[in-house]
Amino acid sequence: MRRMIVMAALLLPFFATGQAQADDPFAGGGDALAVKDSDGSSSLRAKLKLKKMLPDMVMVQVKGINDAKFPHCVLVGKVLKAAKAKDKHFKLLARGKTYRFAPVLKKKGRGIDLKHKMTQNNLGACYYPKKSKLIIRVSGVDKKQKAFKASEIYLK
Repeated sequence: MRRMIVMAALLLPFFATGQAQADDPFAGGGDALAVKDSDGSSSLRAKLKLKKMLPDMVMVQVKGINDAKFPHCVLVGKVLKAAKAKDKHFKLLARGKTYRFAPVLKKKGRGIDLKHKMTQNNLGACYYPKKSKLIIRVSGVDKKQKAFKASEIYLK
């Protein structure tokens, strides 16, 4: 009890002058969350942007997300721009149709390797709102999930 009173007496002048609010943007007050360096996107969504589409990439608009087996979610998306590659599974992707895409996550042991850059990016696929436009690099078909494998996901 005595320690608490001494501690309160020492910290009272510090908080009374408002120095805590001036030094720490998260200390409270009206502009508590106004951080100058923030770009406004504090979620886990993918932040990588692509400069040029490769032949094995498609542009999709998110129609829905099935995250029942999180973190292994499945994106449902309408193809806006089809891939130019001529491989077998690319012939199945047609513009204007809706397909399922399963983000590829790199595994480490029995878990997921969270240090891998593209895995961090692909984990964000579970958080996209409807009508988001994405560019997806298709690397094959996942017969177990009945979806195309999305090895790379970029925000349009």
